[in-house]
Amino acid sequence: MTHLILHHYPASPFAEKVRCVLGFKNLAWKSVIIPSVMPKPDVVALTGGYRRTPLLQIGADIYCDTAL
Repeated sequence: MTHLILHHYPASPFAEKVRCVLGFKNLAWKSVIIPSVMPKPDVVALTGGYRRTPLLQIGADIYCDTAL
């Protein structure tokens, strides 16, 4: 099974929404804390320039939207 990795910063309400959904679905996930302000060189390299957070990484796929 592929691991879920959430790239986020703790104070983000959008990250809280993703954490709640992951918990509600009882999914195992790992956390990567990123800076809340620019520059975010690791995030930009991962997303190809997309700057918003949180990001959910599933294997080699990156999901950048929190819309339900």
